Amino acid sequence: MTIKDLIDRIENLQGNLVRGNGVYISSSNMNHFANLLGEIDGRHGILLTPYLIIDKGALYELHYYEFDIEVRNEQSHFNDYNPRNSLPKEITENLRPQVIVAVGDTDFYQKAVMWYLKNMQKMTFNETKTYYPELQYAQVFYQVFMDSDSQ
Repeated sequence: MTIKDLIDRIENLQGNLVRGNGVYISSSNMNHFANLLGEIDGRHGILLTPYLIIDKGALYELHYYEFDIEVRNEQSHFNDYNPRNSLPKEITENLRPQVIVAVGDTDFYQKAVMWYLKNMQKMTFNETKTYYPELQYAQVFYQVFMDSDSQ
């Protein structure tokens, strides 16, 4: 199965939201996505973008919570946020914005996505919800974007 096949499969599961041309994947379906990553052919760069969404209501992209996965010919590792940024501590203390995965490192690829999703489940998004009170009861959904080499 290719990464595109997996994304298409996950996007068609129950519990996701469809808005216009976009499919927003539920947290439980993203966990299923992470579990199936070990079955794909090869490793490809992807971007996981979370959103706070109210069913039939507001949609807010959580840009600073995105997780970028790049596949390169180097050792697998996480990249940290710049220590001088002004992001909320909830983000900088619990997430990392990017992971570099060695070409053949299937285990790290899958574990990095699982780590990210697990930490996203701990988030309260208090700063965002304080600024946008209508998002108080919003749920987290995701979109998965493939890098141009994966399409």
